[in-house]
Amino acid sequence: MKINKALCVLLSCGIAAGSLIGCRGRIDDQSGDSAANATKSQFSVSLYNGGVGREWLDKTIKAFEEKYAEREFESGKKGVHVNVEANKTNTASSTLLAGIKNNPNDVFFTESVYYYDLLGEGAVADISDIVTGNMTEFGEEKSIESKMKSSLQSFFKYNDKYYALPFYEGYIGFIYSVDLFEKENLFFKDGYETQTSLAGKFIRKSTDKKSKGPDGKYDTYDDGLPATYADFYDLCQQMTNNGITPMVWPGSYKYVSSYAAYQMWADYEGEEQFYLNFSFDGVAKDLVESIDDNGNVTLMPETQINNKNGVLLQKQRGKYEVLKFWEEIMKDRAKNYYHDNCIASATQTMAQATFLNSLADSAVDKVGILVDGNWWEREAEDTGSFKALEKRITIKREDLRFGFMSFPKASADKVDGSRTIVSVNDSIAFISSRSKGVQLELAKLFLQFCHTDEMLSLFSTTTNMMKPFNYTLSEEDQNKLTFFGKQMYAIKDPKNGVSVVYPYSGNKVFLNNFSSFHPQQWGFVVNNQTAVSENFTTKKETAKSYFEKLYTSYLPKWNNFKNIND
Repeated sequence: MKINKALCVLLSCGIAAGSLIGCRGRIDDQSGDSAANATKSQFSVSLYNGGVGREWLDKTIKAFEEKYAEREFESGKKGVHVNVEANKTNTASSTLLAGIKNNPNDVFFTESVYYYDLLGEGAVADISDIVTGNMTEFGEEKSIESKMKSSLQSFFKYNDKYYALPFYEGYIGFIYSVDLFEKENLFFKDGYETQTSLAGKFIRKSTDKKSKGPDGKYDTYDDGLPATYADFYDLCQQMTNNGITPMVWPGSYKYVSSYAAYQMWADYEGEEQFYLNFSFDGVAKDLVESIDDNGNVTLMPETQINNKNGVLLQKQRGKYEVLKFWEEIMKDRAKNYYHDNCIASATQTMAQATFLNSLADSAVDKVGILVDGNWWEREAEDTGSFKALEKRITIKREDLRFGFMSFPKASADKVDGSRTIVSVNDSIAFISSRSKGVQLELAKLFLQFCHTDEMLSLFSTTTNMMKPFNYTLSEEDQNKLTFFGKQMYAIKDPKNGVSVVYPYSGNKVFLNNFSSFHPQQWGFVVNNQTAVSENFTTKKETAKSYFEKLYTSYLPKWNNFKNIND
């Protein structure tokens, strides 16, 4: 397959700022070289030290070095020493790509670098043997490949070979404090649907029975949360009545709220219909034909989607319904549904601090929901926001409870127990094609080691995040997670009705026009503007007018795509 190099460069340069979402932790300088032991075999690891932090890598390296402390990989040398470069200056995006051919590191854990761009540069080593081979070296009979979803396999397998692996899962959503919701009685009570008054819909004390929540089941992680968009508006109003600003997100990073809309769109469509946007192979069931002035929708007949007509997916009804949701949240500033940080030059860490400060009894500026990624806890730890909070509250950090709110459904008939989440970050792990000899041997051994069940579990217990592989945490490991981390793990459990979608496919249109399918392009962007942060606030657009522009503005670009006639 011929790789569209120009578009790859566009990706790495044009969307780097957006795809580094949630990965703005502290900057670490290169470390490890000073501790190198000349009596040991050595190789080097490069880490983009962002939202997931570095601690997981240090623990993994320690376990690896201990395992091979007595192994001779070279004559006259015993054991292994791993050198580490961990920072945010030259380990990701276009900066990494520009210097990749001269980069001395062997193993890379990075973000915002398009996999097929690296392939086009000849910068990545063939790792098929460690991906497809059984991991008997580490006591496992299964392979890394067997732990991957088929969509990931089809994307990362190029000409029947693997040259990289996905790194971690990144989701953006609504994060809330369980403690605040209980204190302020913000959970819906059982039977709230029959209530006429707003106050009557919510619990009066923490022991009151909560509603089923969006999944339609009692005694699950989303009990008492808003099941529908209408419920969410009620929740926002109840918060404002209690002196709480419902939502905060970083105004400086407008794509955060746009990515939240992207997630809600995926949840509306469900895994099958959403994945059509990358495979272009299946039947679209809810394409919008027209919308009248009253917002009534007429649907097109079910339509077979292929490479020629894939642009029709810009008309999926889910996009219109989600735009209506955000229009309702944003259009009336007097309702005070969102914090000033949302329209000011606030950073992601400032939004996190604003949210956490709400938990202090003395806080005047209370906020109910943080729109952010699942990496936010680690990031807030690294930037000191949790330490600052601990000085103002009596509760210990480990006792604070945060939840990852299930997205409400557009209407009651959509409440079916399902949940679809998209891993939106472009994070990958690979080995440099420059690596040779013992360095290549050790690099492969280490990368495979990182994907054993034990090390996958270690990553999760350290970061409270998940990797895009099938693995199970022991009860002991689950107990190491924060309350929020336990919810992240629950998302991976099929019994909870959650589907995690990876926006990748092996389709030629997708691969050779990749930058145009990035969430910042294929999501809710018109003329480089996001609907959530710019248009509804200023009332330049309605949900209807903006939705119609998604298709008309994208159509000329689609007609110039490569491979649409294949």
